[in-house]
Amino acid sequence: MKSLFVSLLLLLVSNPVAAADEPFFAPVKSSGNITAKLYPTEVVKTGFSVLVSFGMPFSRGSITTAALRTVRVLINGTEIPAYVDQLTPWRHATKNSIDRKSVRVARIQFSYTFSAAYPAFESLTIEWGLHDRAKNIATLRKPRSAWHLVSSGTFVAADLVYEPDVYVVLPTAALTQGVLRPGRMNPFSNSVASKRDSPTAMCNKWNWPGYQELEHAAKNNFYAIINEDDPHVTKENLCDYKNALSDTNGEPWLYDRSSAMFGLYFRSGFFRALREAVRSAEYYRNHLSRAGFFTLKDYDDPKYSYSECLAYLCWTTGDQQSLAGTSAVVSAFKDVTARWNSSLNFWTERHAGFKLLANVVAYEVYGTSGYRDAVLSEAKDFIWHQNGAGGLIPANHVDGGLYHLGSQHDWDWDQDSYGASPWMTVLLLDAMVRAYAVTEDPLIAKFIQRVGAFEKAAMNVTKNHLYEYGPYENQALAVPVYALLADGTFGATSWEDSEHALDVASALAWASYFANLLGSPDPTLRQAAVSYYKTYQIGVNYWIRPDSPVQYGKTAFRVSPWRKYGWEHRVSASFSWIISP
Repeated sequence: MKSLFVSLLLLLVSNPVAAADEPFFAPVKSSGNITAKLYPTEVVKTGFSVLVSFGMPFSRGSITTAALRTVRVLINGTEIPAYVDQLTPWRHATKNSIDRKSVRVARIQFSYTFSAAYPAFESLTIEWGLHDRAKNIATLRKPRSAWHLVSSGTFVAADLVYEPDVYVVLPTAALTQGVLRPGRMNPFSNSVASKRDSPTAMCNKWNWPGYQELEHAAKNNFYAIINEDDPHVTKENLCDYKNALSDTNGEPWLYDRSSAMFGLYFRSGFFRALREAVRSAEYYRNHLSRAGFFTLKDYDDPKYSYSECLAYLCWTTGDQQSLAGTSAVVSAFKDVTARWNSSLNFWTERHAGFKLLANVVAYEVYGTSGYRDAVLSEAKDFIWHQNGAGGLIPANHVDGGLYHLGSQHDWDWDQDSYGASPWMTVLLLDAMVRAYAVTEDPLIAKFIQRVGAFEKAAMNVTKNHLYEYGPYENQALAVPVYALLADGTFGATSWEDSEHALDVASALAWASYFANLLGSPDPTLRQAAVSYYKTYQIGVNYWIRPDSPVQYGKTAFRVSPWRKYGWEHRVSASFSWIISP
């Protein structure tokens, strides 16, 4: 097994290492302009004025609240009256010189009269830092006064989902700067169209330039999860995201379906992705209990509790009411312990990671000391755990993992053995990347780098994988094991975990990035990430079945289980930016 791993890395050693000098935060841009698209929905009539509200992201340090007076809205070069204020500042948990000193998301509101009707769009320019606004609107109107009840498409009136009358679609150059979702991203290739691709054409192409396979899959599988794959798909094979079937129990929402859709929008700039992300997040918000639990589950389960999508809902629409539920989501984790010990009945990287994520997002939007202190404390707990938990973890362990007993992890390995989950660790690492964005703590950066050593050790290069077909039949592929014991042996009932190749690749990519950032580059981390991405690519083709709709009533772009869209695409939005040379 080790010789196969070494051989695979040698094959990849010619790949250039990603640039080490790309900063985590996008460059300051104190002046500039962008062209945005205004999409009226079906309820907007031409010739009548309609209220438009949205959030405009700015890279850290680009604009102060005082400088918001220079934000102007231009139509064909002519300024129109606008209201502008700060929706969310850039926060920093430890540096007062940065905390709240610049605008992260500004809210812009104005009235507009369309000459084009749905599905057409019109364009405008947002300018800042050049001239003071000459036409100012002094008072904010309630953004939701220009929202309407959704009555067709992915939701019906009985679902009580509301959406903006007008959507503002920003260019990907503004959306991929790591402002809305921490971690810079690469925009989609111009060759990736917004419409669903032909499954026949997709499954017959095995090698895409760069990371375009990921882009196509994020888009095509999106259409599958909103039930727009093929009209021949039968009812029982549709994505049951509203629990119409008794056995669904909320499963499609696990790993935050809505935030994964927002990630698609940030990278693609597709109107449809934004619209469905907003609708999805609004539906999800409506189904959060006062205690922060998702009510489509038949019991209170904190691993279904997310506020990330609520922040994106607010930042894209300019509506602060969308944040309702953020504090409740934090409270849903009150019984989840971040600081592990061997006497706990239950502890997983997934629950602990989602607890940290809830506190980080709450700190980002509210900035209160309680959420800040929770972020600092929980990050410190995970670093302590990784360091051996004060001697509680066996000394001969593989570095980087957060080891705990099998009895604490639903017996995915022997109950008295110490192990860790490669794929659940990705969820915790994702939250730590977000914690780094509000702390810039080198200890968090080192934590992320060390997770890479664990993930690399959890790689099994094997011919015994799920994708035994086509040109890759009888070829060895890199797959993450389901669990790794502290001594480096594979400890789960099944070694084969091909379906988590992309998310684990994303963790390795971040580990490589932070190794470079800390001045201790490790090319093998990037090489392992690339090898996992190859496995993912093959898996994409494996799950494209062009004849399935007609022959079996199933989707052509298969997503099985439905929650896979969340576990793959929510955490991997930055993958191509990190890994590209």
